Amino acid sequence: MVYLLWALLNVGLFIFFIVICFNATKLIKEKFGFLTSIVFVFGLLSFIGRPNVDKDNTEPNSNQIKTWKFNSMDSLDKGSNIFIDIDLEKTLISKYSLGIGYGKDKQLQNNIPVSANTRTTGFESGTSWKPISIIINRTDDNQKFQYEVDGTIKWNLLGMTIYSQAKTWKGVAILK
Repeated sequence: MVYLLWALLNVGLFIFFIVICFNATKLIKEKFGFLTSIVFVFGLLSFIGRPNVDKDNTEPNSNQIKTWKFNSMDSLDKGSNIFIDIDLEKTLISKYSLGIGYGKDKQLQNNIPVSANTRTTGFESGTSWKPISIIINRTDDNQKFQYEVDGTIKWNLLGMTIYSQAKTWKGVAILK
């Protein structure tokens, strides 16, 4: 519920900001002229249109989701690569998920974790997820992995970080 209220607050403030900008542009046009109001509008658009350089959950210089690699694909049996998806937390408007790629090793046919990543799906307004570490451990049961995901949820208001919440999820992933 808090996520929904925070998203509504962000959307409401953004709409209020747009209305204020229109009124400010009208006042600038009346007081200083048309050319000054055009410069003001282009200045505002340059702030809105700037690319988001602070992509928290992407690989450097890429749009790919940040992935933790645990083992090489060369050590696995060919064709045994499997990917599972685990729901870490569901809110009213979004979901935090962990994806684990694994396969069977060539000699013993044990399940071995290869890679893992986290992502957020759904409506994400005013919050952003920044993963810090993902740990995947094998268990005695060949059909389960233990996982621990650490990261930070940044609570933003009109693009400014208001609060950073440390988040940890631990659990057991049951393999297919």
